[in-house]
Amino acid sequence: MNGNLMVLLPLLGFMAGMLALGFYVRRQSAAGGFLSNYFVGGQSLGGFVLAMTMVATYSSVSSFVGGPGM
Repeated sequence: MNGNLMVLLPLLGFMAGMLALGFYVRRQSAAGGFLSNYFVGGQSLGGFVLAMTMVATYSSVSSFVGGPGM
């Protein structure tokens, strides 16, 4: 019983913490336009960040698609 309890208590604590975090984030996201700011980056991304995002996306796609064909 003692061994089972030592495994079960941290698991239940983790699950309770994740549930509490979920409720907190939901309350914070309901207060403002979280999704509209999330998808456009808060409209604060500069040209350099956007260019590096495009380069990273292109290199990732080319490595996954072109790599196996070599």
